This record gives sequence, structure tokens and C-alpha cells, in this order.
Amino acid sequence: MDGEKYSQTEIDSNNKKGYNLDFSENGVFLQVFPRDNDEVLFELNDITNNLEERGIKEYPIDIIAKAMRESTGELIKIVEEKKAIESSDNLAEKDVPAIKKEPKITISVSRDRMEAVLKIEREANDQEPTIEMIQAKLAEKNIVYGIDESAIKEAIGIDSCELLIAKGQRPVNGENAQIIKPKNMENKGKPVELEDGKVDFKNLNLFVIVHEGDLLAERIPHTMGTPGTDVHGQTVAAKPGKTAMLPVGKNTKIVDEHKLISLIDGQLTLNGNKFSVLPTIEIKGDVDLSTGNIDFIGSVIVRGSVQTGFSIKATGDVEIYGTISGGTVEGKNIIIKAGIQGMQRGYIKAAEDIKSSFAENANLIAGRDIFITEAILHSNVSAGKRVVVQGRRGIIAGGVTVAGEEILVKCAGNQMDTATRLEVGINPMLKEEYKKVKQDLSKSENALDQAQKSLNLLKAINPAVLSPAKKELLLKLTKSQFPLAGEVKKLKDRLIEIEDSFEELKVGKVKVSEKVYPGVKIIVGSVIRNINTLMQHCRFYEEDNEIKIGPF
Repeated sequence: MDGEKYSQTEIDSNNKKGYNLDFSENGVFLQVFPRDNDEVLFELNDITNNLEERGIKEYPIDIIAKAMRESTGELIKIVEEKKAIESSDNLAEKDVPAIKKEPKITISVSRDRMEAVLKIEREANDQEPTIEMIQAKLAEKNIVYGIDESAIKEAIGIDSCELLIAKGQRPVNGENAQIIKPKNMENKGKPVELEDGKVDFKNLNLFVIVHEGDLLAERIPHTMGTPGTDVHGQTVAAKPGKTAMLPVGKNTKIVDEHKLISLIDGQLTLNGNKFSVLPTIEIKGDVDLSTGNIDFIGSVIVRGSVQTGFSIKATGDVEIYGTISGGTVEGKNIIIKAGIQGMQRGYIKAAEDIKSSFAENANLIAGRDIFITEAILHSNVSAGKRVVVQGRRGIIAGGVTVAGEEILVKCAGNQMDTATRLEVGINPMLKEEYKKVKQDLSKSENALDQAQKSLNLLKAINPAVLSPAKKELLLKLTKSQFPLAGEVKKLKDRLIEIEDSFEELKVGKVKVSEKVYPGVKIIVGSVIRNINTLMQHCRFYEEDNEIKIGPF
């Protein structure tokens, strides 16, 4: 550079200042030396004060700030030509008024880079702070985001201040996943509340019942959060939420990624953090006030007894290790190991078989067979196929015993000539179904007949003059006749099946392996025979509209 006109070129040869200003007639050049560490050797004020002391009032703050940030060591022209600069000797000779220095302006950035605080310290003879000074300091600190312009304007009117001048946008962390459990789990163990506000202590809701396909739990997925931005304009990552595992257990399945469903009908249990669906409920003791009534879509095992006034209703098998004492039990197959004391209260009803050691003053209904090992006493017993009493005692005494196909007993009646009715050739459940099917068939035939009559009337009218309502009715009737016709056919077919079964039941028989006492009434189909004398090892059957007796 040509420094002939100006001999005051300032060069810090050992770079201790961190910068160098080169004053020449070609202009003023700034050189900012690279730093080996983050130590701050000088501030923007140092450079601008130096310039102003040389009489230079106009200079590019942004270029100076950029040179300070980059610190490349290159010479950068900051003034086009040297103006109003005189040597130190000349300056000393002239009566030049003292040059005011800039106020001390600092900006501190918080450790998380989310806040920047402006601090201005101005002495009596210092210049007033300007927007440009503050902007230059912001540029020096590379603060570009969240700048509060109103705070800058506020700061320039105050001698000394400390203000929040920039604020970043904090990240919003993600939310953890949630597992939503079924509401009926909350009611577990709470007695049913009746309409009058009273509590039914026989219905305690001890078990949560679910069906195949029921939703057991649902996961609301975790979120990733929203990233933030610091005052330097840098993205600040959000912390994602944590996921959660669905409580997968026995007989459950995950569908649609976030839903847990049941694979079977049964009891929903929570073991640890896993949902399982069990096809069986096991009661360790009695069915009483401690358990309430049991209503379950599966099988039930009772290690104790069913007490008076309590009930079990199950779609699966029911196994009772104790007795049934005046209770009600319904299920697919029912096994009562210690016997039935009916007390003429409640009933035992099985879709298939009933097995017990004895039944006294009880009501038993089975769709298929009833097996009693010891005795049926003063009970009403009905089986779709067979009643078998062939244990050590094998007695039927008192009451009414009905079987669709066969009664097989060791001893019928007793020595006191107790009135005992044994009836075969009639399936009570089938008979009841037959009655209902006939009623349903009559209703369906009437509905179909009515629909067809209305349809014929509408069809007889010229379609061109039919109102929109009539056209809609015509379409509706046309569609409805097809399902009605299908229902009529289905019911007629079922009637034929039941009637065929009635024909098969006409061959029903009563077989007594030991004794038949007087007082016993044998009924086969619609034919009756009273037993007036003791008989042994015989078989009763209907032939030619009378009951015949043959060998056992």
C-alpha cells in the first residue's frame, strides 16, 4: 500500500491486539487476525473508537462486524479514501475538541442460547447509543432470531440498561404414548346399582367379560415434538415421547398397529402388565355373597357349593365340586359332584348333559342326557334323550321324570308306593320349540301374504300415475317379500325336522334293571300304564297303542 501521505500506519506486529488498521491515501484497511481460541482480545468499540480518534466519522459497521466474525486475517477496505486524518503531531497542534467515545455495549447469550441480554453502560462524556450500534453488536454475536425491535428502541433512550433483546423459540418435547384400557375394568368388584339406587350384592362384577373381537386396549402413539430455534437461528431438536407396549397376553392380538383385541369369549384378566382372556372362571370356594351371581361366556369351575338364592349362568361347561342348595345353574354340560338339594327353588338347565350323584326336590332340564348315580327324589326331571340312574342305589322315587328316548333306572318308586311318573317319547324342549316355530311361521306367512297383496294392488296401477311415495312403497314391498319368503321356508323346514323327531321318539322305552314298585305311572307317548304290583327286571314300550312289558 502507498503510505507516503500518511505516515501513521498502525500495525501490531505481534498480533497482541487481534486486529490492525492500515491508514493510507488509498483508504483505510482492516485486518482481523485468526484466533487460536475463544478469547476475546477486542470489541467493536475498540475499532470504531480508533477510527473516530483519526477523524473518520463514517464507516461500515456491518462490514467491520463481519470481519470480526470471520477473522480471516485478510485486508478489508472499510473506508474508500483517507479523510480528515492528520498525524499525531498535527492533531496535537490543532485545537480539536475531544472526541466522545461510544458507550460500552455488551450482549450476553444464555447457556441454552435461548435468550440474549443487552447491557449498555454509558459514562457522562460517552456518545448516546444508536440503533446501528446495537445492530452491529447483534451481528457481532451472530444473533439473528427472535430479536425484540421494541427493546432496541427502548434501549437507545436510556443511559444505562439491561434488557432482554432476543428470545428463541423453545422446542416442544413429544408426548409419551398412552394405553387406554376398557372402561368396564373400572367397574370390576363394584356391585350393580339397581334403578331405585340400592345395591345388588348378588351381582358384584367380580369378572370382566369380553367377547371375541372386543377392543381390550388402545395405544395413543407417542409424538415426536416440535423443534425450536435458538437466538443464533439454529434448530434445537425436540425430545421425542416414549412409546408404550400394548399389554399383549393369552388369547389377545394386536390389530391396526395400535389396538389389542380378544381372540375368544371369556374373562379379561390383568396379570402384571398383560391382558389375557381366559375361557374359564374358577371359584375357589362357594358361590355366595362373597362372589355374587356368576354370568360368564365360557366355562365355570366351583371348588365349593352354590348356596341358596345364587346362580351361575355360563355358555360353557359348569363343574361344581360341592352341592347346589336351592340355587340356579345354567350351562352347556353341568357336573355336580356332591349332589343337588333343590329345595324346590331354582333349577339346573344344561344345553347338553347333567351329571350328579343325587337330586332331591330339584328341577333338572337337559337338552341331551341326565346321569344320576344314586337317586332322584321328588324332583322334576326332563331330558331330550335319556335319563340314566344306575349307581349303587339307582332310585327314582316321587316327582316326574321325562325323557325323549329312554329312562334307564335300577329301582322305580319305593316300598311306600310313592307316586312316581316316568314318561318317555316326548322331548319337552323339542315340544316347546315346535310350538314356537308354529307361531313364528303363522306370523311370517301373514306378513308375506299382506306384502304380496299390497304389491299386486300397486302393480295394477299405471306406473305413470304413481306418486313418488307409492313408487317408494312399491320398491320397499318388492324387496321385503324375498326375506319373508326365505323365513317362511326356513320355518317350514324346521317344522318337518321336529315332526320327524317326534316320529323317532315313539319308540321310547322305560327300562328297570331291578324293581318297579306300585304307585309308579309309566307313560310312552300318549299311552299310560299304572303299576299296581311289584315288578322286576322289565322293559316298558308302546305297541299297538298300549304299553307292553318285556324282559330288561
